[in-house]
Amino acid sequence: MIIKYFAWLKNITKIEEEEITDQSIVDVKTLKKYLCNKYPKLDSYIKHDNIIRVAINFEYTVDNDVIKPHDEVALFPPVSGG
Repeated sequence: MIIKYFAWLKNITKIEEEEITDQSIVDVKTLKKYLCNKYPKLDSYIKHDNIIRVAINFEYTVDNDVIKPHDEVALFPPVSGG
């Protein structure tokens, strides 16, 4: 799967996107756990505050949806107006 990071998430991960082939990632919950282990600074935003929005193939999800190996997943921080 391709994971894309937007806004200040790119500062934490130091990349805009990456390909992940870990077979243990089957849904949004397992992806979040994987990312928190890989990028510990994401932990408070993903696990505790739960402020990161997730889109699978250009559709936002609020559930623990299934992620397939060929999917594109985008992570978005909260957007502020201005």
